[in-house]
Amino acid sequence: MDELRPHDRSSGISRRTTLGLLGALTVGSLATGCRQEPVKSEPLLGDYSLTDWVADRGDKYLVAHRGAGDVFPEHSMESYDAAVAWGAPAMEISVGITADNVLVCLHDLTLDRTTNLKGNLRTTTYTALAAGWLEVPRLGPRWTQAKVRVPLFEDVLRKFGGRVILAVEAKDDRAHAPMMAMVSKYRLEQSVLVKTYFKSRRIAEAKSLGLGVFAYFTSPQEMTPETIQAVAGQLSPRTDAIVVPNSGPGGYLAAPLVDAVVATGIPVWPYPLHRRSDVKHYRALGMQGAVTSNIGYLLGKTAQATTDQWASGALVPGELTRDPYDDRFAIAWGRGGTIGLGAVGTQHFLTLGHLGPITSPAYTVEFQASYSVLPADPLANLTLAFAHADDEYYEHRLGASNGYHAILQANGELGLYTHRVGNRPGIKLGVKKTAAVFRGEWMKFRLDVTPTTLTWRRLDQPAKVTVVEKSFRGGYLHIGRGSTDGSLALRGLKVTRTP
Repeated sequence: MDELRPHDRSSGISRRTTLGLLGALTVGSLATGCRQEPVKSEPLLGDYSLTDWVADRGDKYLVAHRGAGDVFPEHSMESYDAAVAWGAPAMEISVGITADNVLVCLHDLTLDRTTNLKGNLRTTTYTALAAGWLEVPRLGPRWTQAKVRVPLFEDVLRKFGGRVILAVEAKDDRAHAPMMAMVSKYRLEQSVLVKTYFKSRRIAEAKSLGLGVFAYFTSPQEMTPETIQAVAGQLSPRTDAIVVPNSGPGGYLAAPLVDAVVATGIPVWPYPLHRRSDVKHYRALGMQGAVTSNIGYLLGKTAQATTDQWASGALVPGELTRDPYDDRFAIAWGRGGTIGLGAVGTQHFLTLGHLGPITSPAYTVEFQASYSVLPADPLANLTLAFAHADDEYYEHRLGASNGYHAILQANGELGLYTHRVGNRPGIKLGVKKTAAVFRGEWMKFRLDVTPTTLTWRRLDQPAKVTVVEKSFRGGYLHIGRGSTDGSLALRGLKVTRTP
């Protein structure tokens, strides 16, 4: 990748750039009938520029996606606040426009997915929008109760402009001209990237005005040698980025596509990353930056916990389902610090990244579990997977990681197993027969790890399995339901480390 060098900042914002943005506003206003107040330049809020960021960021850096969208309502002021507090040097910001031409931060053109309202944003007045709130049930009931509002784009600029780099995108093309005029009003041209689809005419427009560009693909199918070269040919390694989807065989973007886009010499950022293992994977392939919705966790800025936080009614950084943006894998929130894992037709596991990595030579894990609906197969099991070197997603028989799994089958068999990369079947270490599982019964479990032994206990039906085994230690935990049916409830999770 070409060396990134800082621009000369001595000349400031060019007159051509400012006039170009104001001209775009005039044309856009006439075309859409937007009512606009005369644009007046406001004092610069801060002086952190794209040039500064490129000069400072080195070869390992992150951009916040929807603020901290894995754990806060996306594109809320609370989500942006958290991302910046955790050290985000840059954030992507989605901008929409209401029926009465008010710019707000919202990803979708409709209100249905992320608010308690229904309908299209562009046919909803700001007064009606302000009467509602953001509602993303998978994040937990705390956020529904909090009634977090959709923020004004201007408020976001006033609070964060010049403090962090903002990659701004008009989700409705009608919002683009007034959005850019608002950027110009606050003299933030040097502190923004124009975020846009890789085929958009906005790339050429932004480059003609001397602005940085965040050009993104939405699917691997769009990424052909021709499209990659076409977008790279419009961009500069000093100011721009190509942003690619984190999806493909095995969950990651296919290596040939990664190689092709990295070879352009333009900075490449995969999105959205949720796990520390995701960042490690792409950095090994030459992608220095990344776009993440869990920036506090990935930067190591969130405190390592010793117990679950389920009684708070909200997910915490590092607590990860298979796909944190997919409601199919969302946990169910019960009362009294209870959660449920009941995804239909698939195993359902939760990565406990907030409890790791465990570095103590000895530790104990305790929790309680109950089935509200039993799995049909008596050999189906609940599972605690442990001693994983990283936080890559775990399910039975993936063959993707080294470690152990402690299980209880529905027929009552308690077992300890090991699993290894490339070997899908687990290797039995020891089993013990206990009483069969009954619906609605709360069971208690304890795992004890020492430098040389593993002990897995069922405490409500006194039984244990102890083995001498020391291949893997420390690392990350996963808990879940290894069947494709049934509904498993969990509570009282605790990790005790022994120095």
